Amino acid sequence: MVQITSIESYVKVLESLGKRQMVVLKAIDKIEPCNNTQIANYLNLPINTVVPRVYELRKMGIVKLNKIDVCPTTKRRSMFWERVKK
Repeated sequence: MVQITSIESYVKVLESLGKRQMVVLKAIDKIEPCNNTQIANYLNLPINTVVPRVYELRKMGIVKLNKIDVCPTTKRRSMFWERVKK
């Protein structure tokens, strides 16, 4: 069970997101679980603009690791992300 104060804090964090952070978060919502390469391809952005946003979302507690698996694009082991459910 989630405390009401936790939900309020989560909402405040979401309200403080920057434009690019929100774009990346919405992409994760659509294609999760997904890795940075998949997010970059989905958004048609360079990966070096996606990686820092995912890191920021992780530090805020909005995104978490779902699994480590082989990326279908690069064929390398990769971390796959999902949104934290509140």
